[in-house]
Amino acid sequence: MAQYPIRKQATIRTVKNLMADGSMLVAADPGAGRLLWTLNYVSLPVNDMQAIQSHFEACGGPFRAFTFLDPTDNLLTYSADLTQPIWGSPTGVTVQPGVRDPNGGMTAFLVTNGSAVTQQLSQTLAAPVSFQYCFSVYVSAASAGTIDLTMSGGSVEQLTVCLVGQSWSRVSLSGALQDSGIGLTVGINLPPGQSLSLFGPQFEPQIAPSRFRPTYSNSGLYLNAHWAVPELIFTATGPNLFSSSFSIETSVWN
Repeated sequence: MAQYPIRKQATIRTVKNLMADGSMLVAADPGAGRLLWTLNYVSLPVNDMQAIQSHFEACGGPFRAFTFLDPTDNLLTYSADLTQPIWGSPTGVTVQPGVRDPNGGMTAFLVTNGSAVTQQLSQTLAAPVSFQYCFSVYVSAASAGTIDLTMSGGSVEQLTVCLVGQSWSRVSLSGALQDSGIGLTVGINLPPGQSLSLFGPQFEPQIAPSRFRPTYSNSGLYLNAHWAVPELIFTATGPNLFSSSFSIETSVWN
């Protein structure tokens, strides 16, 4: 999706009102907040260059919005709070906050499946199914066992079985689903009666997990992004190889 380095800039506006007595009223203007990514690409083959150009033309340049996956962020909402409804905790599963995490804090969660069947703690995202993704989470348990990490979209599901022990470990599932469309679900399967400590779930458009980035009501999935350039310029750097640099922008509260 992207090449490094990537430049990401946040701009937030503050409105100031100077009163007649010399005092000043100051307030944030959330509607004016913007995020701007500057992306640089080198040694692009012809098919990648044409794909970028086709997407730019389909959007009418900056005119039409599109979904942008921030390659530097966590795509999950409320990755720092598994008690939120977006996690779709099923009946029989309890999520208890305030558990010691791998960093020595108290921000992990104790998740217990008290039902008689396997249950799933999951989140569904309005993201393209066929991209390369990596889903990861820190996990520990009072006794050794296994859990399943799953990623599904359309009629395709990918699953990996991960070993769990008393010490914290980071387990992950990486891959691309061979399906099209929008709507992707990632989850953790909990066998009957299993109790796990979970911390730092992360979903990112990468091949391997990066440093955990906690999220709350906002995440790295932006449904209303726009091209921030009026035209794309490609430079031929070799036989069938091209380079380009352009920007993408969206609202901070997208």
